[in-house]
Amino acid sequence: MKNMIIFEKDIEKVYPGINMGILIVRGISERADCKKEDEATFLKELKKKYEGFTRKELKEQSPVDAYAAYYKKFGQSYHLLAQLDSMLKGKKICDSKSPLLQSMFFNELESMLLTAGHDLNKLKPPLRLNLAAGNEAYQSISGRDVTAAAGDIILSDSARVFSSILKGPDYNTRITSDTSDVLFIIYAPPGIGTPKVRTALKNLEKRIRAFAPDCKTEILQVLDAQTC
Repeated sequence: MKNMIIFEKDIEKVYPGINMGILIVRGISERADCKKEDEATFLKELKKKYEGFTRKELKEQSPVDAYAAYYKKFGQSYHLLAQLDSMLKGKKICDSKSPLLQSMFFNELESMLLTAGHDLNKLKPPLRLNLAAGNEAYQSISGRDVTAAAGDIILSDSARVFSSILKGPDYNTRITSDTSDVLFIIYAPPGIGTPKVRTALKNLEKRIRAFAPDCKTEILQVLDAQTC
């Protein structure tokens, strides 16, 4: 599976030290009776973790600082920081009824590492990590037509671009109740070490196994330009 994702040559030049976490899990059943993670317990633990931090202080913490620096290049703010801030103020965390999507979102907030989930069976490997030219258009997960920002990190398969850091994942490969084989990607811009990414992948795997104990992990790996 070494060539599951190919890093194009300009990636490392523009973003030295960038890496990417990959988790592929097969055989997931999204039955209606799947037990979701307890939201109240998760919220309590998350509030405990970030208790006493101001938003400015959170922005200066790793790994948020690395994302803040990346998004600032494009005149934007790291959206997960705003979601975390809202959640800590008591707003509802996750409206999804899917334990798979809930697990991804909880794990994302816990680690603050940008994560995208895709239905593996709707992708056509090999996958390529590249720099956007600024004309790559696709349908976002909300169904809205978007165009990648020039210089942003994008991910494509042999048919199309299906994800980018700034615009998020696409609609065609989104996780649904029919998804049984899933690909999770953690985008880690420069400044985020491999250990943080690996820990987040393992925690996500653990969350999935809690409601789908018979699933099989095919890949759990952190990749960089040298290994790809």
